Amino acid sequence: MWVPWRVGLLSLVLYRLCVSVENPYLEAGLWKLNLARLDNCFCQLAGQLEDCCCDVETVDSLNREKIYPRISELVAKSYFKFYQVDLVRPCPFWPEDSRCVLQDCHVEECTEDEIPSFLKAERLKEDAPAIKKLCTSVSEEEVELSAVDDTISLEQLAEFMVWKEYDQTEDNFCDVQENSQNLSYVDLLLNPERYTGYSGQSTQRIWRAIYQENCFRPEGDHSFVATPVLFQSSLLQELCLEKRAFYRLISGLHSSINIHLSAMYIKTGELSSSPRFGPNLGEFVQRFDSAEMQGQGTLWLKNLYFAYLVVLRAVSRAERYLESQAFYTGDTALDRDVKRRVMEIVQAAKDCSFLFDESQMFTGEASKELKNEFNTHFKNISRIMDCVGCDKCKLWGKLQVHGIGTALKVLFAQSRNGVVKLSRREIVALFNVLGRFSSSLHHLDNFRQMLQDQREAATLDEETY
Repeated sequence: MWVPWRVGLLSLVLYRLCVSVENPYLEAGLWKLNLARLDNCFCQLAGQLEDCCCDVETVDSLNREKIYPRISELVAKSYFKFYQVDLVRPCPFWPEDSRCVLQDCHVEECTEDEIPSFLKAERLKEDAPAIKKLCTSVSEEEVELSAVDDTISLEQLAEFMVWKEYDQTEDNFCDVQENSQNLSYVDLLLNPERYTGYSGQSTQRIWRAIYQENCFRPEGDHSFVATPVLFQSSLLQELCLEKRAFYRLISGLHSSINIHLSAMYIKTGELSSSPRFGPNLGEFVQRFDSAEMQGQGTLWLKNLYFAYLVVLRAVSRAERYLESQAFYTGDTALDRDVKRRVMEIVQAAKDCSFLFDESQMFTGEASKELKNEFNTHFKNISRIMDCVGCDKCKLWGKLQVHGIGTALKVLFAQSRNGVVKLSRREIVALFNVLGRFSSSLHHLDNFRQMLQDQREAATLDEETY
């Protein structure tokens, strides 16, 4: 929704000059009204986080100084940038026939020559149907796949097979599709999470099914049924901790997705085969303006912080298992470097005494029944990801839901000898969803700075005028 704005003659001249250099602030038509709304949103984004033992400022400092610089580099490593996913599994709930606006939305198969050698070797070892490496034919950050010659050890592959049955126990919070014959490798660096043009009724149906049919809601909350995303967060206190945590995890994921779409938004006039992307403050305002969202925008952003802390807590809890992993790629020096980086993140998480406390959950008399219900709802959400009509959106939706499900598995699964075993896909998903949440907090910092720059520019304009 574009907000009307007025400027004097000098402001109009400045606006045209700024647009000519693709100013990301003025391009969205943001002036006094939007500045006030966004300023109010960020002013409220402070203080104590509900159901956690810390505040926004502490989390921002942790992410800025210790987590983001490490996780952003880690997920670019070969071990973490390849993810196996089934993008052709049909939607189990309704026929999906939507189409994206941009070609960049789609994930296309590469030729046989583009498949890295280690993936071809894995295909032969498992005697599986053709495993294809997927990539986008059009990408701003195109990476040459032929330069990647890493592999996964035979010992690890054998171990993954042993774990297959265990991975599919009731403690698994996702429909992991480990047995799918359509699992294909995707290079995440070639398929960044950003604006694709996927919107409208299709996306609304996805989120409605998630919130209305699978999130726990307060009794008698009719507003939730009508507009499930906008139900009053104050009513969350009527729910038990477990159900509040479920909603906040999903809402936090939703917020993270919206932040990335705003931070990597298509430039005006760039609807072409090679579009350019960048931050769009106007899009961010539209998605989180509390005035437009019945006062919920700031609370949604706080739910991102909650989800971030839950995943970070899971990473710290997985220390013993991660310490035992070789993160094998065939290059001893690189493997040691990846493990060092992983353990640095684990240690940074362990040093924090304010992370989410999972020991308070599933402790009552009905804890087993509640946990099973929690598990079932989350698995349903993982299946809803098959209904997303945009391949790239589906890729990142499935990956992040898988990552959150892995975090829940680490925190709540019945472990063997105190160690919850994870498959390579789960490790990749866990650290990538941490990377997504961490990146979202980083983008929030950038939007704050953009707001400050815009405020100063507006003040200067008024004084000049």
